[in-house]
Amino acid sequence: MKLIRAEISGFGHYRQKIIDFSAGNQLFFGENETGKSTLYHFIQTMLFGFAKKSAKKRDYRPSDGAAFGGKLWIWHPLYGEILIERFRQLNRGKAKIQMGDVVGDEAFLNEILAPLTLETFQEVFTFQQEQLSELDRLQEKELHEALISLGISGSAQVMNQMQQYEKNNHQMYKLKGQKLPLNQKLKQWQKLKETIHQKEQQEAQVQQAYQKLAYYETQAQTSNRQAQILQQRSQLLEQQQLHWPLYEEWCELENVKESGVSEEKTRKLQQFHQRYQQLSEEIQNKEAELAQLESGQTSERYFFYLDQEANIQQILREKVTVSRLLDDNQRVNAQIQQIRQELAALQQKRGWRQLPEKSDPTIPAVIHQIQADEAQLKEESLRFNWLNEQLASLETEITTLEKQTPQLFAPKKSGALRLALLVGSVGAFAAAFLWSGPIQGLFIALGIGIALAGIYLQVQQIKVKQSKPLWQEKMQKKNEWLDNREQQEQQIHQLKQQVAQRKKELQPFFGQELETAKWLQLVDEYNREVALYEAHLQQLATLKPKESENQQQFALYEELFSDFYDWLPLENKNLNEKMTCLEDFHIEMQAIKMERLQQPSTLLAQQLRRLKTNREELFVTYEGLLAEFGLTHPTEIPLWSKQWAAKEKQLARKKELSELLSPLFKKKITKNELAEEKQRIKEQQEELYAALSLDLEEKQRLQLQLEQLQSDGTLDHCYQQEMELRSEIEEGMILWGKNRLLSTFLADLATALSDQQLPQLLQQASHYFSLLTNQSYQQVKLDEGILTVVASNGTQPIYQLSTGTKDQLIMALRFAYLALQQEKILSPVIIDDGWLHYDGTRKRQLARLLAEFGQDYQIICLSSDQEMVSYYQECQQAVKMME
Repeated sequence: MKLIRAEISGFGHYRQKIIDFSAGNQLFFGENETGKSTLYHFIQTMLFGFAKKSAKKRDYRPSDGAAFGGKLWIWHPLYGEILIERFRQLNRGKAKIQMGDVVGDEAFLNEILAPLTLETFQEVFTFQQEQLSELDRLQEKELHEALISLGISGSAQVMNQMQQYEKNNHQMYKLKGQKLPLNQKLKQWQKLKETIHQKEQQEAQVQQAYQKLAYYETQAQTSNRQAQILQQRSQLLEQQQLHWPLYEEWCELENVKESGVSEEKTRKLQQFHQRYQQLSEEIQNKEAELAQLESGQTSERYFFYLDQEANIQQILREKVTVSRLLDDNQRVNAQIQQIRQELAALQQKRGWRQLPEKSDPTIPAVIHQIQADEAQLKEESLRFNWLNEQLASLETEITTLEKQTPQLFAPKKSGALRLALLVGSVGAFAAAFLWSGPIQGLFIALGIGIALAGIYLQVQQIKVKQSKPLWQEKMQKKNEWLDNREQQEQQIHQLKQQVAQRKKELQPFFGQELETAKWLQLVDEYNREVALYEAHLQQLATLKPKESENQQQFALYEELFSDFYDWLPLENKNLNEKMTCLEDFHIEMQAIKMERLQQPSTLLAQQLRRLKTNREELFVTYEGLLAEFGLTHPTEIPLWSKQWAAKEKQLARKKELSELLSPLFKKKITKNELAEEKQRIKEQQEELYAALSLDLEEKQRLQLQLEQLQSDGTLDHCYQQEMELRSEIEEGMILWGKNRLLSTFLADLATALSDQQLPQLLQQASHYFSLLTNQSYQQVKLDEGILTVVASNGTQPIYQLSTGTKDQLIMALRFAYLALQQEKILSPVIIDDGWLHYDGTRKRQLARLLAEFGQDYQIICLSSDQEMVSYYQECQQAVKMME
C-alpha cells in the first residue's frame, strides 16, 4: 500500500491543505510547529479512525469550527487507487471509501487494509525516537529479548500475550488442582452424573413412557398430514359436485371437433354465396319487373314506394346498428342463462329463495371454544377414569392390608389384657413352686400357655404398630383422591353443560351435522356460497337493465315497420329478416324506377340474359369449392352456414368450460364414481379421526402417568442442573482450549519465525548496520542467545555500544525485518526525526540507507534537521518543504 495525496479540510492548524506523496523515498522538511507530527497523525486517523479524546493526548480538532477531517488517496496492489474520506461530524467519524464507481464503508476499509492494524502501523512501520529510547532504558537481558522479538515480529507483545494466555489457563484449571473453578465444576458434574444415574434407574418407566409419547406424537403428526390431504381431496370433490352440470355439458361438447376447412376458404364460400344470391335476386327482380311491365300490375306497389322512399332509406341506414344490437342482446341473454343455471344449482343445494345472510361472525369463535371444551372434557374424562383406576387399586391394597391385620380395628384393651396375662403367668409359676406332683405340672403348663398367649398378643401388637402408619397413609391418600375425583366429576359435568349449551345455540345453523370437526369447514363453505350467490345476483341485476334497454330498442325499431305489413311479407320475422326484406323491396323498386326512365321490355330482357350468364359462370368457377365443403348447389350454403355458426359457438363454449373445469376434473369421472369417491373419503376421514382420538387418549394417559412419576421433579431438576453445569464447563473448556491453542500457536510461530527468518534477518541487519556505521561493524550475530556485533577489533556485546550506535543497530534490525516483507508491503515507512543521537556522518549514512531502501518501499521522512536536507539532496532524493 502506498500514499498518493492528502487533502486536509481541518486537522490541527491545517486548513484546506493538499499534500502529494512520491512513490519512493522523500523528506518533508519544516521548522518546529510546521505540522510534521500533525501530518503523521492525519494519515493515521484517515486509515484507522479518530482517536478517543483524552486529557493526556493532543486533540487535533479545529478550534475555529472547521470540518474536522479530510481525504486520503492511497494505492493498493489488488484494488488500485482508493479514496478514503473521513469527517468527525459525519457518520460518527466512520470512513467512506470509493474505488471508481464502487462505494464502501468502514468494514470494507478494514478488509482492504488487513492484516494491517493500528498497532502494527505504530509499532512496525513507524520510526519514532521514543521507541528507541524505551529500548535503551532496558537492562541487558531485556534488551536482548526485545531486540530479538522486534526483529522477528515487530513487537514484544507476542511474548507477553503468550504468557498471559498461560497465566489465565493456570488460574482456571490444573491437572491436580482442587480449588480452581474448572476443577470444582468437573467434580460437581461427576457427582451429579452419579445422582442422575441412580434416579434414571429408579425411573425406568419414565423413559419408556417418553418413548411411547414420542411415538404417539410422531403418529399424530402423520395422521394430521393424512387428514389434511383427505380434507383437500374432500374439498375438491365438493367443488366437482357443485360444478357437475357444467361438467356434463363439457362432456357432451367433447365430441365437437374443429372444422378441417380453413377460414380463408370459408370466407370465399360466403363471398360466393353472397354474390350468387345477389345475382339470383337481381334475376328474380328483372323477371318480376318484366312480368309486371308486361301485365301493368306494379303501379300500386311502385306508387307506395315513391311515397315511403325517404322513410325506407332512413330505416336502411340503421341496418348495422340493428345487427350490433341483436348480437349484444344474444350475448346478454347467454350470460343471464348461465348465471340462472348456477343460481338454480345453489338454490337446489341450499333451498334459498332470496339472498341469504352470511353466518354470524362469532360462530368460528364458538366452534373453537366447543372444540377446546371437548378436548378438555376428553382430557378430564381420562383423568377421571385414571383416578377411578387408582382408587380401585388403592381400595384393593387397603382391603388386603385390613385382612392381613384385623387387629387394626380391635378395641384398645390389649395393654390391660397383656398385663393380666403376665400376672396370671407369674401366678401360675408361683403356684407350681408351692405344689408338687401332678398339680405342679398342671400349673407349669398353665403358666406356659398364658405366657405364649401374651407373646402372641405382643407379636400382633407389633404388627399393628408396623401396619397402622401405612394403612393411615393409604387412607389419607384415598380421601385426597376421593376429593380430587369429586372435583373432577363436577368439572366434567360443568364442561358437558357448556358444550351442550353451545351446541344448542349452533344447532339451527348446522342441523343434523353433529361432527364438530367439520363445522368450521361447513361455515367456510356456506360463506363462500353466499358470496357466490350474492355475486351472481349482482351480475344478474347489472344485466337485467341492459336486457330491458335492448327490448325497448327492439320495440322502437319494430314500430318503424308498422306501415309496411300490407305491402311486404314481414310476419313472424325478426328485425334482421325484416331489414333484409325491406332492403330487397328498396332494390326492386329502385330498379323499376330506373327502368321507367329507359326502354321497357327490350332492355330488361337483355339485362336478364346477361345476369343469368354471369350466374352460370360464377357457379362453374366455384363448383370445386362447393365440392370441398360437400355441397352440390349454392342453395345449400345457408343451411351449412347456420350449422357452421352453431358449431363455432359450441367450440367457444367448449373452450370456456375447459378453462373453468380442467383444474377441477383432472380425469374423467361419472356421477356414481364421484359419489362413491366422496363416501370413501368420508369413511377414511372418520377412521383417521377415530384412530387419532385413540392415540390422543393414550398420549394423555401417558402424560398423566408421567406427571405422577415425576411429581417430585427431582430428575428434572437434576437434568436442569446438569445442563447448566455442562454449559459452564463447556464455556470454561472452550476458553481454556482457546487460550492453550493461541499460546501454542504463538510459541510455534515465534519458534518457526526464529528458525526460518532469524538467519536472514541477521544477514540483512548486518548489511544495513555495516552501511550505517560506514563499515565500522561488519556483522550482527547471536552467540548462545546473546546478540553481539563484529567489528574490526573483534566481537563485543551490544550493551557496550554507545547510545547512537545502539540506535543504528535497532534501526538496522527494523529495516531488516521490513526488507524480509517486501513481497507483502502493508504500509509505507514513516520516520519522525529518528536520528536524535546521530552526528553528521551517521546522518549521511542513514540518508544512504533510506535511498537504497526507498527503491522498494515508500518512505516518508518528517524532519526539522537542515543538515538532513543536504544529505537527501546529495543522494538525489525528493525533498518537500513544509510551510
